[in-house]
Amino acid sequence: MTNYDHIKEHFHKKQGFIQLLNMEITDISYGYCKGEMPMKQEILNPLGIVHGGCTFALADTIGGSAALTHGKDVVTVDSTIHYLAPACDTEKLIAEAKEVKYGSKVAVYEVNIFKDDGTIVATSMQSYFITEAS
Repeated sequence: MTNYDHIKEHFHKKQGFIQLLNMEITDISYGYCKGEMPMKQEILNPLGIVHGGCTFALADTIGGSAALTHGKDVVTVDSTIHYLAPACDTEKLIAEAKEVKYGSKVAVYEVNIFKDDGTIVATSMQSYFITEAS
């Protein structure tokens, strides 16, 4: 089993928060991850837009999964997100994480979130502490 298969397997077990939001990995490679979260009534705010916390959780989860491709565990140490457009009128949100830097202690990823028509709804920078465990 490759490291990528292990990461996908973790997702397919769908334990806890990942299960609650029905997140899926759709593509993964070294320093990169793409995933999605379906639109469902339970994640909408009172305005009918995906709650910002759910969008943020998708960015953090897909960014962290990209960092895991190096074979070491990570934990989030810093995150920023900029909401650019309403996350509504879509079947799903799609997140794409690209590695900015993988250092000896900290990994940094740019994560963009899109509607299924390609409209960007948020951009995020995620920083992860690289643990000694592997």
